[in-house]
Amino acid sequence: MIVRDISVIMLQHDAPAALLRAAWRRGCRLPDFVPALLQLVDFSRRHAVRHWLMNIDHLPPMGPAEQAWIMASWFPAMATTPVQHLALVLPPDLHNRIVATTPVFNPPPAMSFELHFFPDDATGLAWLLDDDPRRHELWQEWEAELARLHREAPDCADA
Repeated sequence: MIVRDISVIMLQHDAPAALLRAAWRRGCRLPDFVPALLQLVDFSRRHAVRHWLMNIDHLPPMGPAEQAWIMASWFPAMATTPVQHLALVLPPDLHNRIVATTPVFNPPPAMSFELHFFPDDATGLAWLLDDDPRRHELWQEWEAELARLHREAPDCADA
């Protein structure tokens, strides 16, 4: 099911698979980053999400404040959720790619889930859902929402 509660994030939830799929929307502002991630953490708690697929392709370059917040606050907050696996689609932007992979080289003490990096959504979704027969249906639902957004509100400013 597509969830439209967070304007800066394209969000899909599938309760049977305990899946949350999210993508940062093009043109959204970096100050919305922390509140959006906190909303995703809360959503994960309320809906017993165990698997995250997160695409940060369109996230603006993260600054030192966002980097520090991820390590000091987001990882501990995620430890309060049932999330077990996070598939992170690495952005083409070298700066955010380096920031995103920092936990591998400098793991936070509160890292409570398995983190894997992927070049695209398809391989991340395949890792999370493996041979789940609903994977294709979820992919089609996502693609339909993506097409709708491109038509109606391609950027955050248009939403």
